[in-house]
Amino acid sequence: MVVHCMSIDVEGFCEGMAEAFPVPAAMIGSAAEREEIAVNVDQILAWLDRRGVKATFFTLGALAEALPHVIRRLAEAGHEVGSHSYQHLRLYNLDPPAARQAIKRSKRALEDTTGQPVYGFRAPDFSIIRQNLDLLDAVQAAGYTYDSSISPISLHDVYGVAGAAREIHRLPNGLVEFPPATVKMLGQVLPVLGGGYFRLMPLWASRLAMAAYERSGQPVMAYTHPYELGSRRPRLAGLSRGRRFRHYVNIERSMARFDALMDRFVFGRAIDILTTLGFPVTG
Repeated sequence: MVVHCMSIDVEGFCEGMAEAFPVPAAMIGSAAEREEIAVNVDQILAWLDRRGVKATFFTLGALAEALPHVIRRLAEAGHEVGSHSYQHLRLYNLDPPAARQAIKRSKRALEDTTGQPVYGFRAPDFSIIRQNLDLLDAVQAAGYTYDSSISPISLHDVYGVAGAAREIHRLPNGLVEFPPATVKMLGQVLPVLGGGYFRLMPLWASRLAMAAYERSGQPVMAYTHPYELGSRRPRLAGLSRGRRFRHYVNIERSMARFDALMDRFVFGRAIDILTTLGFPVTG
């Protein structure tokens, strides 16, 4: 039986979008955004409990300080808490010392809050790309044992490392890389089963992608966000039609779509999946 990874990048809608389009600064880190995160995480925990699924939550370190009770609940419920850096800032937009500090600071904050070790790291917006691949050494040096930042695609306007391995693999520095799910079509590697791709693709296409992974014996790394699963998300005015389509279409259906996949496929935590596949990452 192949167990697939259900991962959730814990961030607020406005903070997560701030480098994609103009967002009022007052909305980032606001009381409303903190409430959005808390309410959505509470709904997600209840949903996963009903489904009997344990997930991996890649969480901003700053939230461990702003919402410690929320982050502790994730760990207490048996879910894996991984790092999503300290704030939701693309690492290639930071100078190297600041990026390395964000990687370390997040791990420390999350571990201090949960009382548990943090093994996994995912850069905001998969922002470890070819130009800053040396940050993987900073991830390893900070004490993480696996990474999920390298998207092996070439067509995205923000991220991607063309030619990177699509399967779980060990990097030269010892880190294990667990890439987000992709499919290969017409010579191109395309993202699936995450964020807007999952919302915009037909459900049958997501099922086909998961079935293809199962046939290969490989687990899917699916990902989503609290505002795509829960009921709280701001509706920002002034967005272009393309932006509204990209960030809002089918957003209310994400949980039901994952429910449909969970009816057919088994999901779990990254640390358990990697250990089962012979990539022990928990020390």
